[in-house]
Parts: sequence; structure tokens; C-alpha cells
Amino acid sequence: MTDAQPIQTSPVPRPFADQLVSAVKGWEKGVLLAGISLQLVVLLGMTAWRSYALERGDVYYVRVQPVDPRDLFRGDYVILSYAFSRLPTELWGDPQAQPGRTIYVELVPEGDGKHWHAGRFGFRPPPHGPYLRGKIVGSGRIEYGIESFFVQEGKGRRYEEAARRGQLTAEIAVTPDGQAVLRNLHVN
Repeated sequence: MTDAQPIQTSPVPRPFADQLVSAVKGWEKGVLLAGISLQLVVLLGMTAWRSYALERGDVYYVRVQPVDPRDLFRGDYVILSYAFSRLPTELWGDPQAQPGRTIYVELVPEGDGKHWHAGRFGFRPPPHGPYLRGKIVGSGRIEYGIESFFVQEGKGRRYEEAARRGQLTAEIAVTPDGQAVLRNLHVN
């Protein structure tokens, strides 16, 4: 009788995630999982906020102003500007009007019953009525998060031309705290 030789087997490959988790020991595993969880919570929170604003925010229509055509259309995004995207001249010398500062713009209905435009600008939210919350970004510009819009390939020129003719309207959803989300663009 001959001695039985053990059968040589190669180890079963483990998925990368299993290898990573088994390499991390004790409390380090908790730190790793907490870090991954935090990233997921932040991503889900950003998505949930946008969905909340789109579903629950009040809808306003604001007129889009033409932008330098060299910057208006970049890839599949239309770059937008509004009358309230510039800091009013009366605030230029104000020491509070610094880049990075939050600014609030009251929304006032226009006579046509559809569109809204900027009323007063200030560094505190207005006591009543709808308003936008923006950030001063330098050179007297204010950004609200509604300055670009994804369009289907080949559709950007149509919006560019409409903006130059003053016939482009942005449909925005605004939350009670002034955060705005761009819902759609309309050619008048």
C-alpha cells in the first residue's frame, strides 16, 4: 500500500471587499465602516435635498439674460444669468458685500402675472414673501445654484438664441429657506 498524497488545492479567491475587511482589525473596522457610511449619507442627503426642492418648493418663473456667447454653451450645459445675478451698485461699497457672504434677494411678481424679478437685496432673509438665497462670488456676481442647465445634445443653440432675444424663462423651485433648484427652461 502506498502513502496517500494530500491533494493540492489552490485557495478560493475572495472578493476584494472581503479581503479589505479581513485585513482591517478591531476598532479600525468600525472607523472604516463609519467613513464609508458618512460618505453614503452625504451623497444621499444631497440627492434628497434636490428632490425635496423639486417636489415641495414653490415654482417661480424668472427671465434669463443673455451671457457672452463664448461662455454661454459649454458641452451639454447652458450657462445662465439673471438680472439678480449682479450685486446692485448701492451695495458695492458695503463692507458686508464680501465674496463668500450669503445674500438674500426678495422675489417680486411682475405685471404679467407669470414672471418674478428681484426686489430688495439684503444680508438677512426678508420677513415675508418669497426670496432667493445666494452667495457673493466676487466681481459683484451672485450665484444661486441655478446658473447652468443640462440640455440634450444639439439643443443648446436654441436656448442661446432665445436668451439673446430676451425670450428665455427659467422655471425654478424655491424652498422656504430660499434655496433654488432649476426645474426647466422655456422659450417664450
